[in-house]
Amino acid sequence: MKETIKTWATYFGFVLLSVYTHELGHSIVSWMMGYKSVPTFAKEYALETIPPQAQQYVSLGGILGNVLFVVIAAAFYFKSVFKYKTALFAAAIASPGVYTILFLLKGRGHDSTEFQEAQAALGLNYPGHSADFLFLFVFLAGLVILCVTVKLNSKIVARFLLGSLLTILFMVALQTVNNRIFDRFF
Repeated sequence: MKETIKTWATYFGFVLLSVYTHELGHSIVSWMMGYKSVPTFAKEYALETIPPQAQQYVSLGGILGNVLFVVIAAAFYFKSVFKYKTALFAAAIASPGVYTILFLLKGRGHDSTEFQEAQAALGLNYPGHSADFLFLFVFLAGLVILCVTVKLNSKIVARFLLGSLLTILFMVALQTVNNRIFDRFF
């Protein structure tokens, strides 16, 4: 039981790190362009107005942060003897998974226009779904990797389903708590 709790705690810690990496990606691009911003656990706050053309690249920074986190987690998963490498890899594909669920339910994988702005930065069609499909691909590829490399049984499938539900609840709670704490300061 103690090991199970430790594994779940590790998983949710990595989910938190994954979301923060997304927000940090936004801020790093802002900083590189000379704009002030603050990354928090579930939102990046621009401290000054960022022109629309520059905002496209700031939006892209978050997506690149997610993709980079997945790539690093995959390298750990395949090359490391890290005890919690499966929890790390599962957590890395959690954000793309939640964005994919949003895409399937709402028609957009992220609130506001972040994905459209990122697509425009890449020269892609603004109203299109390129970023949504990128996250769908990353999530499905990660899911296939996990299913192929882990011996699937009813216990693992039950953990996956429970983890999916808990992850959605965790990310909603994280966003809500983060906004309640930090929106008043920024």
